Amino acid sequence: MLERNILIIDDNSRIADLYIPAYELSINKAKQVDTKWEQYSFNFFHKQSLRDALQFLEDQRNAVDVLVVDYDFNGEPTFSNGTAFVKYVRDNLNRYCQIVFYTMQGIGSIEKQELVDLINSDVFQLVDKSDTNIDLGTIIFNAATQCNPVVESLERFFLKYKSMLANYSYTFGGETISLEDIIMHIRMDDDIGRIFLDRLLQKGILLNINI
Repeated sequence: MLERNILIIDDNSRIADLYIPAYELSINKAKQVDTKWEQYSFNFFHKQSLRDALQFLEDQRNAVDVLVVDYDFNGEPTFSNGTAFVKYVRDNLNRYCQIVFYTMQGIGSIEKQELVDLINSDVFQLVDKSDTNIDLGTIIFNAATQCNPVVESLERFFLKYKSMLANYSYTFGGETISLEDIIMHIRMDDDIGRIFLDRLLQKGILLNINI
């Protein structure tokens, strides 16, 4: 399966028992439209504070493909609001995860400079959560299935040849890294992931051109 991890950051205590099941229902309906989506599995995580979310994201074992971030956190001291958190994530933690940003007060309630920061942070979609016609589950599904194409291509390759590559490993800095760990590093866009992709792309280019 191609796993997609979704982290919802919202101080609403009912996210896990009320909203996530609804999102999963929408995602399952979306998956039925085309058989190519059957290979995807979606894992939801919920953090009620920006501080807890930051700790989760800083843990290199947690590869997050989609961040769903609320705007208002009632003056939480760690960050002024969700927009400041998104900017921090982009600048310091994850450049490629998809970000869905929502607010119950409507998009018009967000300051102009904050909107500029969100756009510059490459937010996948801004959502007015007060609009009852919005299907957030489908938005999350669309975000999760439009991740880094290089990562997805590698995932599909490894999935197809999983049995043949069961004992495959990669050596980095004297340490042996498993196949699953390589994918994790690429999804996290950390130093190991970038170096692996860079070497892989260079090798792929050299194998297909005459020098």
